Amino acid sequence: MKKLLTILSFTTLIAFAGYGQNQNPGIMKATTQLKTFTLSEDGKEKQYSVKVMERRKYGMALDNEDKGMVNQDRKPSSPFVTKLVAIDSDSDKNYDDYMVLKYKGTENNDFEVVQTDKGFDINVDDKTMHYDVLESNYIVNKKNKNFFIIDEFESE
Repeated sequence: MKKLLTILSFTTLIAFAGYGQNQNPGIMKATTQLKTFTLSEDGKEKQYSVKVMERRKYGMALDNEDKGMVNQDRKPSSPFVTKLVAIDSDSDKNYDDYMVLKYKGTENNDFEVVQTDKGFDINVDDKTMHYDVLESNYIVNKKNKNFFIIDEFESE
């Protein structure tokens, strides 16, 4: 009976420890989008693909009503969104250009990649940036330049 009680206690402890570990740590790694577009270059159709991987980090915000209390409730906060955008412009296995796009998001951002004549646009809610595939560069208009933080690099 003592062994059975010990085993049950140990199993219960593991179950509750696992539950505590699975709580939301404030980071989400998910969302992979893959889109393939067609572009006209020198009169020839050329395919390129865009892969977007997302990571969101939620800040810690606490209710003012719970100030000074031991167990405080979190209140929803805006995430800091990081997206890795990989561009393959020559239809091989390797991606040619990478761009790390960061911005302060909202809980339910509308994010979409839309084809244009020379490349694609990335739309986040009412903010837009353009990537020119033929020139391998991006353009952000003055109105949105303080919203996006962009690091661009090429693969070797």
